[in-house]
Amino acid sequence: MAAASLLALALTVSPAAAALIGDPASQAQGLIPVEAHDGAYVVPVLINGVLTGDFIIDSGSADVSIPAEVASTLMRLGTMSGSDLIGSKMYVLADGSHVPSETYRLASLKLGNLVMHDVTVRIAAEKSHFLLGQSFLSRLKSWSMDNARQMLIINSAQAPAAETADLSHIRR
Repeated sequence: MAAASLLALALTVSPAAAALIGDPASQAQGLIPVEAHDGAYVVPVLINGVLTGDFIIDSGSADVSIPAEVASTLMRLGTMSGSDLIGSKMYVLADGSHVPSETYRLASLKLGNLVMHDVTVRIAAEKSHFLLGQSFLSRLKSWSMDNARQMLIINSAQAPAAETADLSHIRR
């Protein structure tokens, strides 16, 4: 009976906990340290392989957002050009104001070991914050915050079907 209880407990370990104990089914998971800054969580993100910015994790932002001076630097470095321009659209900011902004396609954003290609980015006003919005976050299978350990938990890909157990036969 004790062995059955132990097995049931082992089968109910959360994916985040499994990642911590090295379960192979959780290899698609990543734990990214975050830093608390002015009431928000910030993570370092590498833009197009050349510049790193501290991005606020902002699930309420439709798109990733970078300041205009960063976009200018990416253009000077040759990692972003006019051919990456998607267009312009109207954004509603947190204070309710409406602001038109150009949108571009970034070649890549790297967060921890995860590299995401072709990410839509909003060019914001100079001296604005970097925002890690839904054009990045919604492309992840799942993500969550571990506030106690100050970690972003990301699952970027589905675990292979062979590693997914059918637990329907276990009585609770």
